[in-house]
Amino acid sequence: FGSSRPTNPAASRPIARTPALLSPAAAMARALRAPLLTAAALLFARAGAKCSSAISKGELTIHGAGSGAVLVGSGGRADGDAITIEHNAGFSVFSDCQDEWKAESIAQFKLLGHEISFTVDLKHVGCACNLAFYLISMPARDIRGDFNPGDNRGGQPRYYCDANMVGGQWCPEIDIMEANDHAFQATPHNCESPENGHYSYCDRAGCAENTRSTDGAYGPGDRYQIDTTRRFRVRTEFFEEGGSFAGMRTTLLQDARKVVLDHQKCDRRYLSKLTDALADGMSLRITYWGESADTMAWLDQPPCGGSSCEGEKAGPATISNITVAKLKHSGMPVDGAPNDPHSVPQKWVSDEWAPWECHHYTGNQQETQWCATAGFEGGYEYKYTGGLGNLCGVCWCCKRKAKLVAEAPPTTPVPQWQWQPPTTTQKAEATQPRAPSLYKESLTIVGMPGAWLAGEGASADGDKIRIGHNSGVSVFNAKIEEWDAQHIAEFKLLGKTLSFTVDLSQVGCACNLALYLISMPAMDVNGKPSAGTNRGGQPAFYCDANQVGGQWCPEID
Repeated sequence: FGSSRPTNPAASRPIARTPALLSPAAAMARALRAPLLTAAALLFARAGAKCSSAISKGELTIHGAGSGAVLVGSGGRADGDAITIEHNAGFSVFSDCQDEWKAESIAQFKLLGHEISFTVDLKHVGCACNLAFYLISMPARDIRGDFNPGDNRGGQPRYYCDANMVGGQWCPEIDIMEANDHAFQATPHNCESPENGHYSYCDRAGCAENTRSTDGAYGPGDRYQIDTTRRFRVRTEFFEEGGSFAGMRTTLLQDARKVVLDHQKCDRRYLSKLTDALADGMSLRITYWGESADTMAWLDQPPCGGSSCEGEKAGPATISNITVAKLKHSGMPVDGAPNDPHSVPQKWVSDEWAPWECHHYTGNQQETQWCATAGFEGGYEYKYTGGLGNLCGVCWCCKRKAKLVAEAPPTTPVPQWQWQPPTTTQKAEATQPRAPSLYKESLTIVGMPGAWLAGEGASADGDKIRIGHNSGVSVFNAKIEEWDAQHIAEFKLLGKTLSFTVDLSQVGCACNLALYLISMPAMDVNGKPSAGTNRGGQPAFYCDANQVGGQWCPEID
């Protein structure tokens, strides 16, 4: 990767880059930012010797970003590719080693059409706390387009800006993670078009999506999809279509489980206003803060209550293995597309051709037990040797690059059944009239005990239904002697799935084989089951969305 530093327009010649979708003001702002090499997602100058300065907390390895990243700030440290951060701390990433905050040294992440991912351990970050990993268009600029350190910054570093004007200056902001052990939120914030790179107003609220919206998605304990007592992976993708920011997706991954925040409610026009910021580069900011419950209710209430961010609930956190990569398919995904986390599952496996190397423990979370149980993580395979053997020299913990392969889905035996022509006896039986009140056969429905099939022109055999033309059947929860409203089986499917195998090879054009849900039994105006009159051949208590049989009710075909 080449060097990437924000450039003061007074000292550089801008190169125009004005897509048709940009307003003149936005085009000018983009032009004032020095163009960065388009082949790279994140560009850093090489820091050279190991960084040691008053504001540096160590060199930081960012995978996929070359070398030279330096963590700058207070309240923690960098060790290899891991960051340990304490409560009331804040960091930025520089592209080289400096003794003071210099605008030109703030590293710029160019993430349009790319993804950024990291592993986080926030088991000690409790309710009313906020561990934040976010992008901002820092360094801020004044109305002339020059870098502006700002006044009355309220404890924020020089050149700081965000979408809430914390520190006194506005600029675009994308919150990749604002989280504690009970809630996780991701929020893009756009701004009004800038003048000379200077922003005058931004959307404070943003377009937020929070794990609180999905029961059982996120929290402490193994009953949650993401168990926050253990570390998990965060992956955020920035989709591009026609040169414009078209969509954002945040995926939380832990073992084989995942939670997806797809930001579908974020209007594409809203996101497009962040195109310039993502294309030109945004700086990475990592902070850890929080106070009383009432000030943090926007993030975590419910499920959190009245506890404050203090003491044991404001313990240290770790962010590690930050990785930047170009999306293989930068456009918005569709179901089954390569970027779709719901597509073919993938898993890390050993790469027999990759050489082993010694792994140096990083952060508090890595030690002997970690190496012995890590297996595959962050694109590497880990193996604990205890210093014995020659796998990677004299080293306790060895690692090598792993490879990602498609994972075969678990195979579930599916009963193989195909339609067979009815026998002569079955044909004869089918021609005999059978009153619904007398027709009842047990039907196996996986996940639903005690099902019975009632109707005419069909038969049940275990979990199979054979149905003839001009037939209709319903499912009851008991062996009935007559059509009884009380025993019509009710399928409660909200938040669930219903599936079946069908063979309709003998069902031709102008025929309709229908499997559908209706709110039967029908109710009269007094709320009592209504058998109905003039039903036109439909069974008692029938209703649907077309008033077939004379009574209305919801229907899902």
